[in-house]
Amino acid sequence: MTTEAQKNQIHTEKCFGAEVKELTDQVEKAVYRAKGAMSGKMEDGRIAAERLLKRSRYAVEDGVETAVRQVKRNPASSVLVAFAAGAIVGLLVTYLGRRNRL
Repeated sequence: MTTEAQKNQIHTEKCFGAEVKELTDQVEKAVYRAKGAMSGKMEDGRIAAERLLKRSRYAVEDGVETAVRQVKRNPASSVLVAFAAGAIVGLLVTYLGRRNRL
């Protein structure tokens, strides 16, 4: 024989179990929706990164072509600019090297 307390406990477990199942279903649905949203965002990010990479590649190629054209048009001034840039970098490296020793 079951007592009234046992009947109440069984009833409570049945009701509580239904609530838990309902909450579990809601959580599963929310996780599934979040997963779908994240997958979409990840794909958008990947596409944006690929586009940026292509644009960067084209920009570098254009810069190289411009530099080659400039050197072909003005070889003497190109050599002077390269020498000046090398001299400046050399001076900076020397200056920074001495400064760190002090």
